[in-house]
Amino acid sequence: MAQRSPDALADQPDVSPVSLDPSLAPLLLFDRGDDTVFFYSIPKGKLLSRSRRAAGLAGHRYWVTPQGWLLMLHLESRDTFLWNPWSLERIGLHTDQDNLLDGLGLGDSRCLLSRRPSSDAADDAHCVVLLLDREKNVFYYCRPGPGGSRWLKQAHEQNCLTNSSCLAVATAGETFCSYEISQIVTLEFSPDPTITTHDLLEDRVMPTVYSMCTDVVLEHRAELFSLVFCHPVRSCRRVMQIVVRKLDLSTGAWLTVDTLGDAVFLVDCTRRYGVSFDARQVDGLGKGNHIYFLTYDDKALYVYDIERGTTVMHDPGLDLQDSHVPEFVMPLV
Repeated sequence: MAQRSPDALADQPDVSPVSLDPSLAPLLLFDRGDDTVFFYSIPKGKLLSRSRRAAGLAGHRYWVTPQGWLLMLHLESRDTFLWNPWSLERIGLHTDQDNLLDGLGLGDSRCLLSRRPSSDAADDAHCVVLLLDREKNVFYYCRPGPGGSRWLKQAHEQNCLTNSSCLAVATAGETFCSYEISQIVTLEFSPDPTITTHDLLEDRVMPTVYSMCTDVVLEHRAELFSLVFCHPVRSCRRVMQIVVRKLDLSTGAWLTVDTLGDAVFLVDCTRRYGVSFDARQVDGLGKGNHIYFLTYDDKALYVYDIERGTTVMHDPGLDLQDSHVPEFVMPLV
């Protein structure tokens, strides 16, 4: 996921960040790299500003995870930890003593967790923190807790792990998954990383009237869903149609889905990931059967109603640059 490199000189170790109000979740995070970050509350429909120190980001490089936690790297001490911005809870990781994480480019890298982290050391032993460098065929990983591993670097030859839609399948415990063309690729830690390719019977289904699309895969209730965002010619920013499919593991086929029921999907087309929620678990998301999505070079939030087939745009603020794509900060449920 995206990350920032704030000025290390701005860091003060004794600064206490202010926790985010859970009733504001989920949020959009706009970080311009200066002294102020902006949060847009989706349920409240309003823009909030906060200094970098109050946001807990000063002097750190950070990655936002789909699980709502942030992976933090202190630029001076090289300490790394998982941080919950809603409660300010910290789960320690190993220090990046070898400066491995400096090898990650400032552009396209993402962090995923194999499961929700816990302060319980026994549970943390099964949590893998994965950093994908999408500019190179390299990933970095470690495990939390005293018995966890130091940061390790692993090269690979599977382009779809970096170039396509990679996700964490929480129900699998220590397995990540990627989909590209007609294959599912799994990255499993047991405990060392093992990559396995699974052939499918068919490729994605895109309406013939479109020549461009963005395909994002996510996990919902132990099943894999594919969302195909169809774009007009030469404009990835606009979305003309969304096709939702579910993978039938018994046949290796993608089946078209007409409804999500009480589920809500939050999808970032730019960073190629999605997260699912039960609408009843997150008050701010309203009713289910909706897809909230971000698209290329666009600050706006779009909400697609599957039942009606309509899309509503929400402008988070006139003062924000139109091409500044935010990041979702998910609630912890």
